[in-house]
Amino acid sequence: MKKGRTDSAEYADDGQAYLMGAKKENTLSRFFGGVPEAYRAQFEAHRLRTNVSRMYFFSIYVVGLQIALNLINIVKPDGGQDFESVGGAQIPILYYVALSAATFLLGIIYWALFLAVKKGKISSRDVQAFLVESFIYLYIAIQLAFCTMNIVSAGGVNSYIIAILILGLVPVVRPAQSLVSILASFAYVGIAMYLLRDVSQAWNLILVTDQWTNLIIITGLTICISKFIYDMYRSNFLQSVSLERTNQELEQIATTDQMTGVANRYALSRSFNDIWLSSAARNARLAVAIVDIDFFKAYNDKFGHLEGDKCLQRVAQSLQASFRRGNDIVSRYGGEEFLIVFEAGGANAFELVENARKAVEAMGIAHARKDVSDYVTISAGLCLVSPSPELTTNAALKIADDALYESKQTGRNKTTQRLFAGAPQAS
Repeated sequence: MKKGRTDSAEYADDGQAYLMGAKKENTLSRFFGGVPEAYRAQFEAHRLRTNVSRMYFFSIYVVGLQIALNLINIVKPDGGQDFESVGGAQIPILYYVALSAATFLLGIIYWALFLAVKKGKISSRDVQAFLVESFIYLYIAIQLAFCTMNIVSAGGVNSYIIAILILGLVPVVRPAQSLVSILASFAYVGIAMYLLRDVSQAWNLILVTDQWTNLIIITGLTICISKFIYDMYRSNFLQSVSLERTNQELEQIATTDQMTGVANRYALSRSFNDIWLSSAARNARLAVAIVDIDFFKAYNDKFGHLEGDKCLQRVAQSLQASFRRGNDIVSRYGGEEFLIVFEAGGANAFELVENARKAVEAMGIAHARKDVSDYVTISAGLCLVSPSPELTTNAALKIADDALYESKQTGRNKTTQRLFAGAPQAS
C-alpha cells in the first residue's frame, strides 16, 4: 500500500515538474512537444480521440461548405464562360467542378468513416489514426491543386492559405509534423509559381508587391499558432493527469488506515453498504467476520507501542492476503479489531476465516502471554447472512460481535460461526 502511494506521488510530481519547466530536457525536445514517457501513450490516445471528434465535425463542414458554394455558383451569373481567367491563362471550369466534386465526395466518405468510429464500429487506433492523417492531407492536396490552377489563371494563393490554416487550427498536430507539412506546402507553392511563371501573373505579382511578405507572415503565424494549440492541449492534459493523481491520493488517504494500510471506517461504511445492497439484489449470501488480536494489550505492555504497531501491520497484511478477491473487504474496525466482509457464495466461509486465523498464527510473532499460544493469534466471530431490504448491516455486525465474544470466552484463537435468521446453511 505504501509503495502504491509512492508511485502515484512520483507520477504527480513528474507532471508538476514538467509543467513548471523543471524537467531537464533540451530546448529542441521542448519545442517539438515532448511528453513524459510515463504517460505518453495515454496522451496519444487522448489526442487521437480529440482529432477523431474534430475530423468528424470538419467532414460535416466540408460537405456543407461544398453544397453552399455550388448553390452560389448556380445562382451566380457567369456569362456562359467555360474558362476561369483573371489576367492570366485560361483554366477550364470543368477542372474546378471536378475538384469541387472530389472535395464533396471526400467529405461524404470521411463523414461516414468517422461516424463509424464514433459508433464503435472501427475500434483500431491505428485505423483511426490513419483516417485522421489521410483526411487532412487529402484535403490539403485538393486545396493545393486549387491553388495551382489559381496561380495560372488569377495569380491567387488563397487556397494555399486555407490549406495551412486547416492543418494548423483543426487537428492537434505535433509541432514537428506541423512545421514540416506547412513548410512543404509553402515550398510547393513557391515552386509552382516559379515553374508556371511564363503563363501566370503570380510570380511578378507576388514579388513586386507586399503579397510575398504577407504570405511568409501568414505561414509563420500558422506554424506558431499550431504549436500554441498543441502546447495548450498538452499542458491541459498534464494538468488533468496531475489533478487526477492528486485526487486519487487524497481518496486513498481518506479511505486507508494509515497505521495498517487496509481500509478505514470511512471506506468501510461505503463499501459495506454497496456489497450489502448488491448481495440483496442478487439474493447472494454474505459473510461478516469480526477479528480481534488475542491479548494485544499484554503485547503492547511488554514490547512497547512501536512493536505493537508493527504487529498490527503484519496481522492486517496477513488478513489482506487471505481475502484478496475483487469484492472482499478487509478493514480496521477499531483498536486491534478488523472487519472482514465477503460474498460467501458456494465457498465455505467458515473454512476461509479459519485459514486466515491459522495464517496469522503461522507468522510466528512471539507473544507476551502464552495462555493460548507462543505466538500472536486472533479470535474471530463469523455471521452468515442473506441481505434483504428488511435487514440492516448493524444487525449482522451485532451477531458477528456476539460470535467473537463467544470465541473469546471459550478459549480464544478460534472462529465461532452464527447464522442470521433466514440465512441458508453452508453446504
